[in-house]
Order: sequence, then C-alpha cells, then structure tokens
Amino acid sequence: MKTAKIQLNGKSLSYNIFGKGKKVIVFLHGYLESKELWTDFSTILSSKYIVICPDLPGQGESDPQPEQTVESMAEAVSALLDFLKIENVFLFGHSMGGYVALAFAELFPEKLKAIGLLHSHPFSDSEEKQKQRSLEIDLVKKGKRELIIRNSIPKLFALEFIETNKFSVEKAIEMALKTTDEGMIACIYAMMKRKDRLAVLRKMRIPILMIAGRKDELILCSKAIDTSKEIDNITFYILENSGHVGMIEEPKKMLKKIEKFLF
Repeated sequence: MKTAKIQLNGKSLSYNIFGKGKKVIVFLHGYLESKELWTDFSTILSSKYIVICPDLPGQGESDPQPEQTVESMAEAVSALLDFLKIENVFLFGHSMGGYVALAFAELFPEKLKAIGLLHSHPFSDSEEKQKQRSLEIDLVKKGKRELIIRNSIPKLFALEFIETNKFSVEKAIEMALKTTDEGMIACIYAMMKRKDRLAVLRKMRIPILMIAGRKDELILCSKAIDTSKEIDNITFYILENSGHVGMIEEPKKMLKKIEKFLF
C-alpha cells in the first residue's frame, strides 16, 4: 500500500493505492469515515486489481472544498484518476460515497466500467431529512461535534453486532472523530444540496451492484428492494445481519459479493 496526496485548487486530497493489475477499483467511503475503511478489502483485492481509496474532501486527511457539493467531490475523484493516468474504473461507494459515485456517473460516464452502491441510494433528501441535517450543522457550530459522533455512529450498526463487537464500534467512532468541524459541515451541506439521480441510474447500461443491510435503520432495506426492482441491470444482495456498515458487520459476505460482481 502507498499513501500519497495531490493538490487540487490549493486543497489537499489524500489517497491509498494498492496492488497491480489491469482492472482498477475505486472505493469511496461514507460520511464520518475515511479511506481506512477499505484497507482490509483493498489488501485482499490487491492481488488481482489496482485499488484506489481516496479520502473524500472534508474527511480523513483531505481538505474540505469551498462550497462543497457531491459534484465537486466527484470532480476531485476524476482529477485523481487523471493524475494517476487511469482511464476507467469499477467504482463502489458507501452511503455518502454512493451519492458521489452517482454524481461521478453523470459527469464522467466514459470513465466507468461498473458502479456499486453499498448501503446507498439515488434519491435526494426529503424535507424532513434536510431539517435534520440543518440541525446537525447548528450543533456542530455550537461545539457539539464529538457528542453528535458518539451518539450517531453506534446507530449505524445492527443491535446484535454492537452487543458482541464493541471494539469495532469504538474503532468507527475513533475514525469519525478525526473529521473536523469544517469537514463535517462541508459534507452535510453537500448531501443536503444533492439532487435526485434515479434517472441517472435508470439510464446506465453498465453493470450495477446494490448491497443493502436488512437491519439498516438509516437507509431502509425495503427502499433498496423497491429501487432494485425498477432497473434490469442491477445485481442486488441483502446482508441479513447488517445495519448500515456491512463492510464491518459482515465483511466476508460483502467482499464475496463484490468479487463475484467483478468477475
């Protein structure tokens, strides 16, 4: 594994790169996560593929962008690929990373061989969800960042997982705590302002992977099932014992589904 940074419009973008091969995989993490989320998957896949895991702007070791949007985040990913002289990729996004992946698909369709939405969806925020995000921004501005993180991260996991895997939950909290106030606010605004991209998903002619958690309380499994039924070229899986973070809760099963999709 190699860790490096590039400068984009005066802002730093950090990334990990693994392996060798002709096919290139890009993993995009979600909100309050970082490129380290994908280290185990990337290490395994690196025997056959080049795997790139960026810290999205405002998360991990990457600087937030001014007036950040999911489109500007997608442009940063595209610029990284251009820097690395990579023409096309298999792009997988978790949660917020899925929103960025769909923006990338709309802006740079020629760079995609396939796309994967992991605990994610193509829809814009409801009015109620936007209100919740506005409240979260207000709390961050009032110095409540750590309180938000310690309260919200455990809710991403299935209850049964929390009871037997306290270390993994605490590790996810520690990852989230590395996000700055500025980075949190930039990403929340980006998610609030994103548009509905169901039409983008419907128009795709490339393979699409969608993985949902049966016990996900953030993005309901029923919503993912309904979406998958609308689109013929979706390969859809449910992780029966996962909440919102199957790569932590059921990593072997999720990785197996990804590997099968890649073949």
